[in-house]
Amino acid sequence: MSRGYLSIKIEFYVPKSETIPTRLRLRVDDNFDVYYEPLTTMFGYRFELLPLQGVTKEMAEDIVDEIVRRMISQSYDHGVQWRECAERRVEADEFGITISVYFRVRDAG
Repeated sequence: MSRGYLSIKIEFYVPKSETIPTRLRLRVDDNFDVYYEPLTTMFGYRFELLPLQGVTKEMAEDIVDEIVRRMISQSYDHGVQWRECAERRVEADEFGITISVYFRVRDAG
């Protein structure tokens, strides 16, 4: 649920300095970078946002909510249904805000 902090325009991008991206990145509202990667121990993703870009914990939660909503919606297009499961893990300090989101897959058929 959005708390109204952002318009949440989300775009995938590859930094101009890299020809082969080493991390997945999204740009939100042309201002905020979101780094994300699949978790290695469970089906899920780890999202990292940077407070140095002006992102607060509440904003980070809004951004991840929207990304997860789109991931779940997009999963239907590929014949499976992702469902968020388990409680999110949120870690925050002055250098980064990390949110881990866990999913389970259910066949659409």
